[in-house]
Amino acid sequence: MIACKPCICRGSACRTPAGRSLLLVAVLLILVCAAGYATDEEGSPRFRLYGIYGTAGHADGQFMHPMGMAVSPDGKRLAICDTDNNRVVILGIRIPIPTLPDQPDAVSTQPFRVELTIGDIWPWEGSLAPNDAHDRWRETDNADGVRSPRELPGRAYMGGQGRVRPASNVPMDHFNRPQAITWKDDETLIVADTDNHRIKAVKLDGEIQWILGQEGWKDGYFHHPLGVDIDTKGNLYVCEPRSGYLRGLGLDVLQRQSAQGNRLQMFGPDLKPVKRAGHMHHMSGRFDRQFKDLVRIWAKPDGGAWITDSGNHRILELDSDLRTKRILKEWPFAKLRYPQGVHGDASGRLVIADTGNNRVVLLGSNSEILQILGGFGVQPGRFSLPREAKFGPYGYLFVLDTQNCRIQVYREPWAPEPAAPPVEKPASLPATIPGDSL
Repeated sequence: MIACKPCICRGSACRTPAGRSLLLVAVLLILVCAAGYATDEEGSPRFRLYGIYGTAGHADGQFMHPMGMAVSPDGKRLAICDTDNNRVVILGIRIPIPTLPDQPDAVSTQPFRVELTIGDIWPWEGSLAPNDAHDRWRETDNADGVRSPRELPGRAYMGGQGRVRPASNVPMDHFNRPQAITWKDDETLIVADTDNHRIKAVKLDGEIQWILGQEGWKDGYFHHPLGVDIDTKGNLYVCEPRSGYLRGLGLDVLQRQSAQGNRLQMFGPDLKPVKRAGHMHHMSGRFDRQFKDLVRIWAKPDGGAWITDSGNHRILELDSDLRTKRILKEWPFAKLRYPQGVHGDASGRLVIADTGNNRVVLLGSNSEILQILGGFGVQPGRFSLPREAKFGPYGYLFVLDTQNCRIQVYREPWAPEPAAPPVEKPASLPATIPGDSL
């Protein structure tokens, strides 16, 4: 056995041959494990960046902090909760996603096309005098007197929503910061109208099928719903986080313990409450059926669901009775931090928007890490507070890069190539025009 001489270097690595060998082995093990997260068995990337869409703004093709996203059952559309624009945008997925013919590995800038916008920015009056406290908010000028191009002048027209809470008096054609969305079928959307404390079913033609809930703590009521999904049996799941508390009173600890929220409600096809997990009047925690900021849910096709318990830095698998089956929060060399979106595919893989770490984590059917995408930044392939990640058709993976106000598209290299849409030939012109003579 070789005795290691006392280190005289400043670092923790030893300068003796035995110490250098141990250090080299440790570094190699770390690199091998880290490489396993980013590659498959053959060593090729599992997902690669394929397209980027969107910028910050209010026009078509622009978003303001989008927080919710869902792929239609037929795989043809992507619905986006354009949260700070108070609207839902329906994007047609261009299959196959176009790239430059001479650069097949180039990143596409037009993977979608805007098909429909439901709701929109509320009318902005030009006046500055507020009617009441709810109208006092407005965008102020910067110190140099110039307003940012992302901001609108004047005050938001509340349409009665600031003063009247009953759903019967709230305009049905407007949203108030929608933050979650799912598809009931190819023509019907279910939207969490978060700051109106309600769930709304909207057809693509604008018809409102039903509205569920209003602000409150009883079953069937909501307080800022942040997660919504529907299973194959027609059951509706809705997540609610903790309510806010007043800061600066010197009672933060007591208020945190009594903060209301943290529950998952399940409704049957008739929209009546069926089951519930969590509490509305008990303090947050990590025990069974206790949560801390439930924010997203994915209803599994075979029953049960995955939920993101963001404040506890974990995701949980629930059975059909909403009992906890499995908890995932850390792996060797990886740990979740304030996760948000969670989604799965038919092969049993999961994708998690690890929001606090500004990355996306891809898990295999045995909950092992297959790949980690991103990291903080504004460059292509980097994220800033991603809120959602969804599997799409033909091996696509869509990531909602919320703070960068864009969507990033990834694709598996070996996924089957979608068939190009048939090209319609123009009708041939007649040889002579009727009634004409030479």
